[in-house]
Amino acid sequence: MTCIKAQSMIMPFINNKLNIKEMEEFLDHIGSCPNCKEELVFYYALLTAMKQLDEDKNVTNDFRLALDGKIKRAQEKIIRVKYTYYRKITVLILFMILLAFLLGFQYAEKSIENVNNVTESNFHIRKSFRDERYDFLEKQLQEYLNQQEVDKMPLTDGE
Repeated sequence: MTCIKAQSMIMPFINNKLNIKEMEEFLDHIGSCPNCKEELVFYYALLTAMKQLDEDKNVTNDFRLALDGKIKRAQEKIIRVKYTYYRKITVLILFMILLAFLLGFQYAEKSIENVNNVTESNFHIRKSFRDERYDFLEKQLQEYLNQQEVDKMPLTDGE
């Protein structure tokens, strides 16, 4: 986050108008940038003093302590929101795993009940068919080789 963007978020932060993501980015920047932190302290002191004067309250001198408390509460709120978010995600994932397990278990029970065990079959693999097929191929190969030998034989005059 740039300093200009952070400075534009000072008033919304003081007035509690930032969403969680903006607040987190703002607080990260304020924590690392002393110039923007001083700007925040100045505006917070000014606005708080004006608000106290408008309400006819005594103006306190400890604005920095009040601001530190506000920043700490904002950080706790961010942590609480993140914790809630991750807790919800975890519960959702666990629920989906449980649902998948229960549906898988139910499906497995149904498939076990519907198993059709074969006790007798009219289909028989015949070894003879395989042997006949290989014998036929062997016979064709031999005929081809014999034909090749006959074609290579030299012709003699006496024949």
